[in-house]
Amino acid sequence: MKLSPPETPAKDEIPSYSEAAPSYTAFRTSFASVSLHRSDRIRLLQFPSSEIPAIRDIIKYSWPFGIQSERPYAASFEFKLRGNPWRGQGSEAIPARILMREIFAHLFRLGWILHVSTDASKKEFDKDTMIFRKQQHPPPDSDWISISFNMTDRMRLIGASQDLIADVRVLLQQMNLLQSESWKEQRLQAWEFKIHGRPWRAMGEETMTTRLLLLKLLETLEAKGWSLYASVDQSMAAGDHVSETDSWYCVRDKSWVQGSAVFHR
Repeated sequence: MKLSPPETPAKDEIPSYSEAAPSYTAFRTSFASVSLHRSDRIRLLQFPSSEIPAIRDIIKYSWPFGIQSERPYAASFEFKLRGNPWRGQGSEAIPARILMREIFAHLFRLGWILHVSTDASKKEFDKDTMIFRKQQHPPPDSDWISISFNMTDRMRLIGASQDLIADVRVLLQQMNLLQSESWKEQRLQAWEFKIHGRPWRAMGEETMTTRLLLLKLLETLEAKGWSLYASVDQSMAAGDHVSETDSWYCVRDKSWVQGSAVFHR
């Protein structure tokens, strides 16, 4: 029995897939970075040139020693600051954290949201590169604080309310870790806790006590609406065979009320 070939549909019966394809605008993401170099440089990469003046103003406002010079550097734009903010020592330690906090806050308002903080170098005294992703709709108005882990046993809350300081005090007392506390620099709203032991250079079982402290600290922050936004290695080591701890930057929606959920960005 001879089979007949299948009938070919008429031309006007053939579906046009190109006509059925949806119309849309291709998605495109913009990335830019802020990187810290030597003991005093900030380099901005792939930020629009129109945004550089406002970042300059933030640096001038937040860093008390000012800008020494600025220039295009390779594909980036570089600010050289007076002093040594990335040594993270002495009278420059707290202002250096305030500087980074205000840079984060400014970029956040513009819709530049931190994507990742990464160590992309094996050079001695290397620091983090912060990569930002541009968000079409800027996030809501927010408050910011910073937390630094200093020496071998100090923790500083910079810009925190008395309520939050009190909650951290209770946490340290409950863990039997609070040795003493005081203003480190009241003018800059920097409160310092001195912790029993050497949590930032821990050995043996103390290594896990330190990590438990960090977990409990995050829980305490979230109970007050604060979310950890960035953990940044921004300081040079103080000596051979010594590494530096990160500094934390936390954000809270201004409209947050007690008991509300905390959203992470």
